[in-house]
Amino acid sequence: MARDFTTGSPMKTIFLFAIPMLIGNIFQQLYSTVDTIIVGNFEGAHAIAAVSASTAIQFLLVSIAMGFTSGMSVVISQVYGARDYERMKRVFSTGFIFVIIVALVLAVVGNIITEPVLALLGTDPSIMPNSVIYLRIMFSGMPFQFVYNMYASVLRAVGDSKTPLYFLIVAALTNIVLDLVFVATFGMGVAGVALATLISQALSGFLCHIYVGKKVQIFKLGKGEWKLEKELLKPIISYGLPASIQQSVVSLGMLFVQTQINFFGPNMTAAYGVSNRIQNFATMPQMQLAMALSMFAGQNIGAGEEQRAKDGIKATMFMQLIYAGAMFFILPAIAPALIKLFGLANDAAVMGLATMGLSFMARMVWMFGMFQALNQFHRGVGDTKFSMFASLCMVTVRVPITIFMVHTLQLGEISIWAGMCTGWGIAFAVNAIRFLSGGWKGKAYVQGRVDRKKEAEA
Repeated sequence: MARDFTTGSPMKTIFLFAIPMLIGNIFQQLYSTVDTIIVGNFEGAHAIAAVSASTAIQFLLVSIAMGFTSGMSVVISQVYGARDYERMKRVFSTGFIFVIIVALVLAVVGNIITEPVLALLGTDPSIMPNSVIYLRIMFSGMPFQFVYNMYASVLRAVGDSKTPLYFLIVAALTNIVLDLVFVATFGMGVAGVALATLISQALSGFLCHIYVGKKVQIFKLGKGEWKLEKELLKPIISYGLPASIQQSVVSLGMLFVQTQINFFGPNMTAAYGVSNRIQNFATMPQMQLAMALSMFAGQNIGAGEEQRAKDGIKATMFMQLIYAGAMFFILPAIAPALIKLFGLANDAAVMGLATMGLSFMARMVWMFGMFQALNQFHRGVGDTKFSMFASLCMVTVRVPITIFMVHTLQLGEISIWAGMCTGWGIAFAVNAIRFLSGGWKGKAYVQGRVDRKKEAEA
């Protein structure tokens, strides 16, 4: 069900819209987290390291297609805010076809580059075979992943964050069952968790496709309506390319950081992988509040409600600070118990490293929330090139700072988390300057004013 973000309390609207997205993201994160928990408990720390060493490479290629998905959702939210439903349907058709083509190409490329890139990153020989198997299966499933992501993005762009959640829950539960069957019963190890994820993602995409085709009239397309229109592809690429470059550069930064993680050996690779899984859950509410703000800002700018869009960013930043204050105390206290879930209770070295990293991150997570809120606001109002620039700043600081801390200052493993938090701080600062300067104004694809009186009469 579509939702109008141009009326009602900004804080309440953003918060309520973020909740289903948060629940959905929790289940989406369960894909990788359950994979890690199960291989950790049945295969040990080296299996965790094999999956963790693959994450940065996988994210690099996925982020390219995700950028264009983001670009399409920005355009759709603005067109929806302007009430141009016929054009919105054509944007959906064009964006869907384009992103699936990109995903197919990336699936082939990913399978080709997997082994040489892992070697380039200095992946430990003891985990290399499992990392290669895991990545090749995951890359093969990319088109299925993006069928779901595309449908979920367009439904959220028009205010429906609940429907994608329902299908994601079904897929996540399927993934858990298949993980246990493939790993615990059939002994397929790392390959088993990757295959379980592929099947589950295909299921969620299929369910979304059936639902939208039968129930969502504003996106229902007949056979002759599935077209890739060049004039509509331009704004999708215009907004999506900066987001794609942004995510790709962030991913490249992650690859460079991964070399520093691998420098400390398999224990650190496993520790960072586990702490990163937990960190993803801890920062998830911050990311979903920011994503909700992006849709809120897009609709309001499309409707000509600039002040209401600005009220949205203020409300979101307030909620971000409240949450970060809670995490400051809670996460360090529960970190050891969470790490033990991954089957590491008897591995003191990995436990110690992961606990140290999570405790450090918890003290700095407020900067992540501020950065996410401002960056997603800029993306929602169409200032996507600046959003890309801010992320470039984050990466260009994080990578050299991390290398400097590891090799020159020789601060040890804590350098990995310190570099990450420094990047958050820089990205927050440049986004704040942009927002306060008003440089984001006038960047929208659609910017009009909806006549409420006429709309009510219609």
